[in-house]
Amino acid sequence: MKTILVTGSKGLLGSALIKNLSQDSNYNVIGHSRENCDLNNTNDTVSYIQQQRNNGVDTIIHCAAEVGGVLKNTLYSKTMFYNNLKINNNIIMAAQEAEIENFVNLLSTCLFPDKAIYPLTPDQIYNGDPHSSSFGYALAKRLSFQTIQSYHKVFNLNWLNIIPTNIYGMHDNFHLQNSHVIAALIQKAHKVKSEGGDFTIWGSGEIYRQFIYSDDLAKLVIWALENWTKTEGHNDPFMAVNPTEYTIKELALIIAKKFDIDENKINFDISKPEGIKRMTASSNANWFKFTPLEKGLDETIKWYNENFNNIRK
Repeated sequence: MKTILVTGSKGLLGSALIKNLSQDSNYNVIGHSRENCDLNNTNDTVSYIQQQRNNGVDTIIHCAAEVGGVLKNTLYSKTMFYNNLKINNNIIMAAQEAEIENFVNLLSTCLFPDKAIYPLTPDQIYNGDPHSSSFGYALAKRLSFQTIQSYHKVFNLNWLNIIPTNIYGMHDNFHLQNSHVIAALIQKAHKVKSEGGDFTIWGSGEIYRQFIYSDDLAKLVIWALENWTKTEGHNDPFMAVNPTEYTIKELALIIAKKFDIDENKINFDISKPEGIKRMTASSNANWFKFTPLEKGLDETIKWYNENFNNIRK
């Protein structure tokens, strides 16, 4: 039986991991949140992880991060870099010192270069700088990616990187300035439905994105933990990607329909940033049965409505 510590366990992916791991008798799962330990603090992190190791933790799934959408990443690039660099360095160092056997590092496709050949593949990661819309966050993720690869190679540990595409689902952050695209659109649509006005989308609506439901990603993380580095002995990241692509316009139309918003109220503000045109990524999970976007959105919106007074917004 593995005893697993999930950092950021109250967040979007962390909460999905806690749910899925708790349903499996092969795992004893412990949730970490900022109240337990602020991962920005080096000494506290080292002490906390050593204490968890003494309590039997042999596995860490690292989901904790300072995250945000295109606005937060654009306005606060330096802060996003510095804070995520500290968080990642602290947890990785602490895990190595405590001799944690299994470590899963969650990344993002934003770490790929601005100019790349599609679909994105791991061999392209260092072929240029990340896009300016997520530069600081992406650079911090790149550094953690390389550190995990090195630890796996040097110490022969089951330490692995997982690169998902855009995650959505329950327990997300729905703050309009700090959220990812699906959460932001749900919050905007709810406001339009409640107060009236237009459903305004940032950018042209013509950029493409792949989306993965948080519960699907949790299942793939657990599978990769048990199988990935043992397959063919490779040191590549696991690309946890739902191959289906949508334009932001297509996504907006789906969400508008679910809130009974007339299509004529949808408009696109091209004066606002929208990020890189395309981030089409290759997948190591083509065998997986992904939750259809509409079903995932139904479940997310249902949770959003039921928990509206308590969600992050």
